[in-house]
Amino acid sequence: MAKIRFHLAVIAAKLTGKLIRLLGRKGSHNPGVVALKICPNFMDLAPRAKLVVCVTGTNGKTTVSNMLTDALLVTGRKVVSNRAGSNIVPGCVTNLVNSLSWTGKCAVDATVFETDERASRLILPHLKPDYMIVTNLSRDTLKRNAHTDYIFSVIDTYCPETVKLILNADCTCSSQLRPGNDRVFFGVGAQPGDHTEPYNLIADNTLCPKCGTKLQYEYLRYNHIGKVKCPECDFASYEAKNLATVIDGENGTLSVTMNGESARFKLISEMMHNVYNQMAILTLLDEIGTDKAMIEKIFDTIRLPDIRFNETQVGKLSLVMSMGKGQNSVSVSRNFDFVANEPEDKTVILDMDDPFDRRKSVEYMGWIWDVEYEQLCRDNIKQVLITGPRCYDHKARLLLAGFPEEKILCVMDEMEAMDHVLLEGVEKIYLIFDCTTLDLANRMKAKLLGIMEGKK
Repeated sequence: MAKIRFHLAVIAAKLTGKLIRLLGRKGSHNPGVVALKICPNFMDLAPRAKLVVCVTGTNGKTTVSNMLTDALLVTGRKVVSNRAGSNIVPGCVTNLVNSLSWTGKCAVDATVFETDERASRLILPHLKPDYMIVTNLSRDTLKRNAHTDYIFSVIDTYCPETVKLILNADCTCSSQLRPGNDRVFFGVGAQPGDHTEPYNLIADNTLCPKCGTKLQYEYLRYNHIGKVKCPECDFASYEAKNLATVIDGENGTLSVTMNGESARFKLISEMMHNVYNQMAILTLLDEIGTDKAMIEKIFDTIRLPDIRFNETQVGKLSLVMSMGKGQNSVSVSRNFDFVANEPEDKTVILDMDDPFDRRKSVEYMGWIWDVEYEQLCRDNIKQVLITGPRCYDHKARLLLAGFPEEKILCVMDEMEAMDHVLLEGVEKIYLIFDCTTLDLANRMKAKLLGIMEGKK
């Protein structure tokens, strides 16, 4: 009876997906809902690909899972993944459905699952992946994810002992996961401009998890990401098997110590958090036996997902789209840090409200006060245009950071706001938007590009 239910679920889910795509939607969630309604233990019964990888963590999991999928495709494998980011149970079941033929047999070489860290308790015990990449664990949406220790406990409790973990040696939280499992670490070595003391508004893991003593940093990147040791006990950061040593943005190269040997690859992005993402992908590729020449080919081929970061040139002006993670102060602060440190004169557009959250629950606005708006207090930022229903909350925080009020403009309607973007006297326009508002951001982009074309 179980096999009959499973096969019926495969057929029904595939038909559902086809129908939804005919209607112009992605079909990344509902096919999984249908499959689970018919066969609740679908994940346990579905045959597995030769390679199953889960990617989780607070920040970077969509970027890593998408680029890893592209990387595996370059190696000649047939791969499916939940690219659209539907990363809770139904989305992962849809991904499983997409890996199967109509007769329920595995039809791919590899499956990559972006897995929501809180939902991992409902996914990992059933998928039992071969590998799991954990990008990092840091402060996230407070009302949903509580504290990093809570998310740590979820993953640590429900990750099967058979899973090989790819962990960030520089994250003092996620690097402690599942000490009994087979684990391998990646990291980024000391770089110019590193700190030795916490300097961000948020640094969640500054005390030794063994004895509670304040940790000492050999180097600190941002928040709690860096290399540490405890002055009172033997706690220290793990040594990375694969370590980025030189980030050469000018020449677009990344030098790496890989299995004790030096190597150099194309740098996918100068943003530090994306260097960590690249190292996570490199380490997974190394673990599955990918040779150096193929890894070079992969990094020459793949790039950041356009939905996360893209740039369009119109005459002398450039429009940069950069996605943040709403209600996640660390993610948005990383965006601000990158934008602020770009040398050109610029306009910054902020569209960071989550409209879906407003419909479904009580808003928590405290995350805005954890975001480092102080990063934007630079002379070369000529205008900050804030849009969306909460634009005045963001303005209040920006004023508190010391940003000049005369350079702030609030326009609640997102499309109308594009008529007020400062184009004169700047070289770049940065549109920072929330991961739930991609369609709206693309409409804003289209209108703004039209205005820029007219000014050319």
